[in-house]
Amino acid sequence: MTRRLEIGLNPITRYPTPEDIFNELNIRYRVCFKPVKKSCDAEECICVCNRRVEDHNDRVTESGAKNWDMLRNTYEKLNPVHGQLLDGGFFTRLALDTSEGKVEKILLDVWKIPKPRLIMSIIGGAKYFTLSDRLETNFINGIINVALKSGAWLITNGYNVGIVQLVGQAIHKVKLTNPKRQITAIGVCKWGSVKDVEKLTEPPHTRKQRANDRHCYNDGDEKLKKRESGERDLEMNHSHYLMLDDGRLRYYDIGDYRTRLCAHLGKLEHDYDFPVPVITIVVEGGRDTITNIYNDLRANIPVVIIDGSGRVADFFKHWLLYTKEFDDASKDADITYEINEIDKVKRVSSATSNQEGLPGSRTSYTNVRLRLDKSRNVLREMFQKYEAQLQADLNPIINHDEDSNKKKRKPPTPTDSKDEPSIIIDKTLSQVMYCLQPAVRSGISVFNLNSENNFSETIFRSICKSRKKYFEKKETDQNEAIESNLRKLKPLPSSQDRKRQSNARHNINRKDQIAQRTQLLQLAMDWNCIDVAKELILENSLDNILNKEYTFIYALTKNLPTFVYEFLKLGIDPSKIFFPNDEFFKGTSRYKKFIEDLYTDAAVNSDTTHLRWFVESDSDIFEKHIQRTDDLNAVISVLIGDYMSKLYFDSDRKEMTYRSLWGLNKEDAEQNTITVQVGADDEDPIDKENRQKIEDYTMRDLFLWSILMYHMDLAKVLLSYLKYRICAALIATKILKEYHRKATHGELKDSYMKNADYFQQYAIDCVTQCEKNDPEQACQIILQRIELYGNVTCLQVAADAHDKLFIAIPCCVQAMNNIWFDKIYPEQSRKRNNIFMGLGFISLGLLAPCLVNYRNAGGESKDESLTRRLQPYGINYSDAYTLEYPRYTKIVPLNRYMHRVKNFHQALRMKYFYHCLSYIVFLFIFSYMILFNFQLPTDKIPSIHWTEIVTIILVSSMLIEEIHYFVSLDNLSFPGKCFNYFRNLFKIMTIVGFILFYVGLVLRFTHATTDEEFFAARIVMAIDLEIWWLRSLSFILVVRFLGPHIVAIGKMLKDLAFFMCIIAIVMTGYGVASRAMVYYPNANRFNETGISIAFNGRDIFRQIAYPVYYLMYGEFGTELDDLDNNRDEAWSISTHVLLAVHMLFVNILLTNLLIAMFR
Repeated sequence: MTRRLEIGLNPITRYPTPEDIFNELNIRYRVCFKPVKKSCDAEECICVCNRRVEDHNDRVTESGAKNWDMLRNTYEKLNPVHGQLLDGGFFTRLALDTSEGKVEKILLDVWKIPKPRLIMSIIGGAKYFTLSDRLETNFINGIINVALKSGAWLITNGYNVGIVQLVGQAIHKVKLTNPKRQITAIGVCKWGSVKDVEKLTEPPHTRKQRANDRHCYNDGDEKLKKRESGERDLEMNHSHYLMLDDGRLRYYDIGDYRTRLCAHLGKLEHDYDFPVPVITIVVEGGRDTITNIYNDLRANIPVVIIDGSGRVADFFKHWLLYTKEFDDASKDADITYEINEIDKVKRVSSATSNQEGLPGSRTSYTNVRLRLDKSRNVLREMFQKYEAQLQADLNPIINHDEDSNKKKRKPPTPTDSKDEPSIIIDKTLSQVMYCLQPAVRSGISVFNLNSENNFSETIFRSICKSRKKYFEKKETDQNEAIESNLRKLKPLPSSQDRKRQSNARHNINRKDQIAQRTQLLQLAMDWNCIDVAKELILENSLDNILNKEYTFIYALTKNLPTFVYEFLKLGIDPSKIFFPNDEFFKGTSRYKKFIEDLYTDAAVNSDTTHLRWFVESDSDIFEKHIQRTDDLNAVISVLIGDYMSKLYFDSDRKEMTYRSLWGLNKEDAEQNTITVQVGADDEDPIDKENRQKIEDYTMRDLFLWSILMYHMDLAKVLLSYLKYRICAALIATKILKEYHRKATHGELKDSYMKNADYFQQYAIDCVTQCEKNDPEQACQIILQRIELYGNVTCLQVAADAHDKLFIAIPCCVQAMNNIWFDKIYPEQSRKRNNIFMGLGFISLGLLAPCLVNYRNAGGESKDESLTRRLQPYGINYSDAYTLEYPRYTKIVPLNRYMHRVKNFHQALRMKYFYHCLSYIVFLFIFSYMILFNFQLPTDKIPSIHWTEIVTIILVSSMLIEEIHYFVSLDNLSFPGKCFNYFRNLFKIMTIVGFILFYVGLVLRFTHATTDEEFFAARIVMAIDLEIWWLRSLSFILVVRFLGPHIVAIGKMLKDLAFFMCIIAIVMTGYGVASRAMVYYPNANRFNETGISIAFNGRDIFRQIAYPVYYLMYGEFGTELDDLDNNRDEAWSISTHVLLAVHMLFVNILLTNLLIAMFR
């Protein structure tokens, strides 16, 4: 009990709130207490801090701005104001000398900002910045895109002016268009330079109280509404504000605090943590911008100059080109010369004197004359020939700033008394020289607004070069330091020991550099900067990065085709990523990792694909899931068709069981079965052939995944690594066309069809190239059953996908022609050959071996027997074995004759002729029977005519053949067979014909007592006969010069249906209206017995529908006579007018129908 009470009362055990963390940091701000007089008038004296002397605690003033110092004239106070602005941005007031570590804790622990993957500091353009369309489109959009992609922090000065104002407007646009996307923008500004800062940062209760007191606010705060010199409005679209305070008002200068903060946040000097990339973007700018560039380069922060933005940016771009000779300077490429650093100490002369002292002691003195060579002098010598021109180009920039200060009457800073123009120019010139020296200038990159280059690529290239240079410098410094220490050792280490230690240090630095490269590669993939990644990170080797498997999967899921292509080109093996540790053969969840990594819920339900429309889910209507191989197989079956065998299995045993069940192993069990032989030792159980099969499966699965996710560029990359690309491309067209069918409208629907056409054309190009090399083999490729894609053929997929362009290519036409003629030589276009085919058909094939050309066996010899290449139940026209074997007799000519007779009858063309002939005979017998011999059953045996018996036998045999056709369909499931069967109009007519025939047959024997009852069977049989006649149109479809016309008529009926609906509506309207005015109220006035006004279906059709329908053909019957006989009646006049309008409208519709049909 006591222990629990102690824990409950101990404040340390309570989880600290952000306010607790802020209080523990002891953040301070500064207040000027000791005034230094700047100016005085009759009313008041002003301190250098721009406050009245009377407002200070210490009223004793010091004259001279040079005596004011932040550490001496200000003191620190606790509990600075902090919180949240009205627009939602977090802020805090803190002293200018607050440590960067505390600021980092405020950002990460108090404000809970996610750690950045990139820090972008934007400087310059604070005053005389002019907005341009080019800058807004190329630069600002580039910065925002980079920030959104990489989770970057934007660091600016936070003032609503210049480039920062433009950045704020872009952030505001992002908030409006996509509120879920957050951009972290941190404004590092001066507390005393923000206009109305106390009003902006006051607590909510104070703000509310002041709002209620309108009169007091309007009178007392009138001075706050007017911006004074040295003040700027706060840019309110930033997310966080660090308001630095040095005790002064209306001063912008924060020194190098921004640079030190960025370097600390980026951990650029840390050895225990990976640094965060930091970059500085320079737009326009003045003298302060040059100082900021100098500070950033000294801190190893790369700088990107925006060429075309003006002033300092254009100045540096110009001088980088003008001093281009320093880029090739190898002498000073690794030496950085500081401005105020003593670089060399040269001994000019020396003298040694000895002095005798106490007994037993001796003292020696050496007098040395040294010459101190400052690096500044080295820079002067380096830029000696450019110094005059540099100074001339700097004068307009510096004078521009000085003129601005005079116009605004800006109070002088504490150092302004020293900063004479010559001193300022000299200082700025030294900073420019430092930035342009050979060892530093590589940290400056230039982005031209007028170029087509990617801005993010320019930034990333600068970051990579900076990190590479950092590691090189780090390794060089370590080697120099260690070598210096080793030289002090006695005895000195051997050369082998030194080499061993050097190699060890190199390996350690190499590991650190690889880890840094891996982090940069992640950033490169976010920005899609493949060129920079290839040049500065990968360098043609995957050994330069860590976590290759994760990186490859990340590139896949982020749809980065260029990176995937580069990884595959460098040798990464996807099969080892998704099927590790022999999971493909030994595992029981073969595709677990594949589905978990690639078929995530977010990917399946993405708006960029219609995959979720084809996923069956019982749990949730809106969010679909793919979690098992059965779900994946179901999706593939719905999209492509259930004629494709399953592609995904949980284990090798299940795959073999499935293949055996469907007879897929009976052709060659040893060839199609993947066997794993595990020896006594631990050798790799996967042989080369099986390893290749795993790789083929993996690339196939990745390609199908990219199509399902609609990653088209990625699919095109993976397609180049596939086997059987023709079939893969056709499968892609089928999936994309299914997506197109489900899509409603918009660009996505159009892009589906566009990419489907691309893959169809890809397949056409592949077949065309194959045909150029070997036309016969190209035809076989189209008809080959491909095990990798579920035992489907290219022609089968193309037909199901309605790839008409592919089917129409010469190779496909020739392949179908080969199937049509089978063992007969397909080139039978001459009339003589057609005559010979006809003679062979008439002679029942007996004359065919002598007249018809057959395929050649191809290189057979009498002493060498042929071997079977293809199975007998498939398309085997190219197999020469079937032309000679099996041997029916030892007499070779007789055996060949028998085979040719058999092959003649087995050709599809001959089967078609036999089918047509038999169907014509059937129609004639059926017609003869229904016209002349369809009578009541008699007492004789048989009780019906022989023609009726033959008709029953023929229809029954046709039914058996139709059942065989249904069972033999390629679809593997019964619903799939039904769908594939009934989508053919002629098959529907066939089923209706069978049903009506057997219904009529039943009525023929059950309702045959009287002639009246027997008419029911006759009517059914007559309608059935008409359907069988209409079904004969299916035979005409095969005829080359008649089939297209039948297809055209079928398409025309769809247009006809539209006009028929309109005509039916018009006819119904006129029929009801006219009958309501003429016949139904006046039925007794007409001397006609056929008029009936009874309410039943038969009379309604007779009195309303049929007469109005015949009006279209000019058949008026007695309607006009009835109207003319009562011409003076109101109903007669109204009906006349209505009939005229009706006939005019109907004729117009019929005319448009004819126009539409002929078009």
